Amino acid sequence: MHFWLRFLVVLAVLLDAAPVVAAALSVSPTRLSLGTGTTTDAVAVRNDGDRPVLVQVETFRWTGPLRTDALESTRDLLAVPSVFRIAPGARQVIRVALRKPFTGGVEEAYRLLIAEVPEEAGAETGGVRFTLRLSLPVFVTPEDARPRPEWRLRRGAGGYELVLYNAGNAHIRIRGLRLRAEEGDAVIEPAEPAAYVLAGGEHVWRLPAARVRRARRFILEAESQSGPISVPLAVEGS
Repeated sequence: MHFWLRFLVVLAVLLDAAPVVAAALSVSPTRLSLGTGTTTDAVAVRNDGDRPVLVQVETFRWTGPLRTDALESTRDLLAVPSVFRIAPGARQVIRVALRKPFTGGVEEAYRLLIAEVPEEAGAETGGVRFTLRLSLPVFVTPEDARPRPEWRLRRGAGGYELVLYNAGNAHIRIRGLRLRAEEGDAVIEPAEPAAYVLAGGEHVWRLPAARVRRARRFILEAESQSGPISVPLAVEGS
């Protein structure tokens, strides 16, 4: 079955935050880090509901934007246990490890998918129940690896686009993105103000044409895992 249709609800954990809660399940932390000096990590799953939940854990290589064709099943990453039943109020720790030592010079990205396994719904539920799937990023990072963001503001086929290309050897996590006009108080906030951009990857934000034409020169402002970002930008060709 097509990967994207194998579940009814997808909760993708894109940013570091407080423990993520999905219906009766919560997980902490929301991202895992491995590398040359750390080959194992762990995530805790807690059942805050009033019924047992059967959970399955899968590992995927993450190669680009979080969409179906950017996730590839992999055995490079080991998650134990891979299937378990968790009682109400109970907590289960999942150990995550590399199957072989990491020696690369460019960060590798994975996704740990923690899914509630559908079980036959009882008569009292009406026979239909949604299942949940949590997606946590796992980064395997070389020592001293860094992102190197390169920003562009350009006219695209469907309007204006803000483009971030990551020329570094580690991911960059963007939050709170906005464009502020150099003159005046015009502010453009993309509908999707947050994103991960992997090493060597690119992300494109679509912008409202009328708002961009009104100013043409902007200061890009955002937060990243390395700190605040402030970059002057002009529409290419203006």
